[in-house]
Amino acid sequence: MKTMMLGLKEGEHVKVHCTKRTFNMEKDFEISVTVEDTDQLLSGAWLNISIIQVFVTALSELCFHDDCHPNSIGFMCPEMISATMLKSDADRILLYMTRSMSALSSKTFILCPYYEKSHWMLLVLCLSKREVYIFDSQQKKRNLMIKEPLNNAFRSYKRLGGQSKGTKLTWIPAQVYIYI
Repeated sequence: MKTMMLGLKEGEHVKVHCTKRTFNMEKDFEISVTVEDTDQLLSGAWLNISIIQVFVTALSELCFHDDCHPNSIGFMCPEMISATMLKSDADRILLYMTRSMSALSSKTFILCPYYEKSHWMLLVLCLSKREVYIFDSQQKKRNLMIKEPLNNAFRSYKRLGGQSKGTKLTWIPAQVYIYI
């Protein structure tokens, strides 16, 4: 990443192509990564959505092209499921989450990088067990804005599949170990 950004000046950016398959979107799109995004990441100051999208895109491509069981992991787009998007366009995001669950139903886990209140966490959705594992470095009990919409999307996903039983997700805080 740093090498890719070397010739750029402050305010300039690089566009990274992302296929619709990566985040279950309707069409391919581009991720814009600025020099500032990279500097903030490398200095340990901040991790933003563009960097996470690029990382997930690279991980997805590695899994798709290499022999690392690409059917076991799927991804939801961190931008689409962010608290900001949930506030501004809840119906569209609910539809996106439901559609993603349907498209990724064969996956063992759906990784959902989630951003709320200036903090990143990873939600790992296991549709077959009806569970969401919360990987949160702050490890404090919080009422996440995404809980109700994700629960509603899961109910819609189950109904679309003709099932009415077991339409509630169980939210499980995962142990997160921080090494310094």
